[in-house]
Amino acid sequence: MKKEFKISIRRPEHTIVSLFIFLFYISFIESFSLLLLTAGIVITYSIITCDNKAFIRLTKSVLPFVFLLLLPTILRYILSGTWVDLDFTMMIIGKILISAILLGTIVSRHSALYLVEGILNLGLPPLFNRILALTFRYFHMVHEDVKIGRKALTSRGINERKGLSSLSIFGEWIGGFFLKSTHHSDMVFNAMKSRGFQGEAREEGIKNKRLIIEAGMLIALLAVVLIIDWKV
Repeated sequence: MKKEFKISIRRPEHTIVSLFIFLFYISFIESFSLLLLTAGIVITYSIITCDNKAFIRLTKSVLPFVFLLLLPTILRYILSGTWVDLDFTMMIIGKILISAILLGTIVSRHSALYLVEGILNLGLPPLFNRILALTFRYFHMVHEDVKIGRKALTSRGINERKGLSSLSIFGEWIGGFFLKSTHHSDMVFNAMKSRGFQGEAREEGIKNKRLIIEAGMLIALLAVVLIIDWKV
């Protein structure tokens, strides 16, 4: 007699709901002790689940925002010699970095398309689903255009030019890029429409009892953690 074993694969809508809940939990943290504990949990999760253990690379996308947050504080220290709102700034920066590591880990483990599929399966209004899917497909096309544009600029010798001589080539590329953007958005929309996409959810989404129970349990657990932290 043969026995069949079914492997339970976590569906994308369950992952996206858990991700949203955890990101909201991070935004409500008020103490550095809980922030450090959460950072340790997220980093451990990233190291365990990602093939590339260098979790620091996941923060590259938010480093410009971190720099912009630190810049006023640093300038005030240089001018007045005192740190103003340093605790608040460090708290915000910590939340941004932790959120970036968590979101980057999910995308690295699955894909951006996996997260989009999770949102589409939540049973949200069709209009919202159409906007989300169109935006995701459009930015994917823009990313490909940027890569092609870099090769074109290199072939035109922009790296060998010095000073203002490169502005004409760069400006021509930027102008053409924006002129094509409207055409590309029409192409994406027509392609999705021809495939019959109307924004309808493919799953029962928010009517899924298991999803509701799991989300409720996670919210209750994290709410208890926050309440304990606020009272301590």
